[in-house]
Amino acid sequence: MEPMLIERYTIDDYLHWEGDWELIGGVPYAMAPAPVGKHQWIMMRIGAFLNSALEECETCFVVGEAEWRISKDTVVRPDVMVMCGELVNYFSDTPKIIFEIVSPSTKLRDEIMKKELYCHMKVPYYALVYPDEERVLFYRLESGEYKEAEAKFRICDKDIELDEDYIFRR
Repeated sequence: MEPMLIERYTIDDYLHWEGDWELIGGVPYAMAPAPVGKHQWIMMRIGAFLNSALEECETCFVVGEAEWRISKDTVVRPDVMVMCGELVNYFSDTPKIIFEIVSPSTKLRDEIMKKELYCHMKVPYYALVYPDEERVLFYRLESGEYKEAEAKFRICDKDIELDEDYIFRR
């Protein structure tokens, strides 16, 4: 059997591609089709909840599907993240929290690949949102590892508890 060749790409390549892509470790991943229905609605609910919780913070803001350019060969677009600092077209600083809304086509990438990436990049909090089950799996970075935890987090000197009922309430 001949060895497989896996081509590697950089942000310079990524910037010329058509369509929606993420680039992780030089490997391109097509993003799922545009979020529809429940996915989009939950994304907006998470954003509204976080905006309200961080309303008094003058340095942090909530963004959805924004580019986080991690390195020359890694660009991701989390569903929702909280960034602190300057509002820019794309981000290079580490987010304070990331939410990924899990779909069948992104399940393995969200649960394994992105979890490992976000842990390596020291994102303090990571939440996996399961729309069909109406549940959130929440992780807190502790001693360099993600530990499953209650959905409580601290951003901008404010203690916040995720209101899952609000996120999923119709």
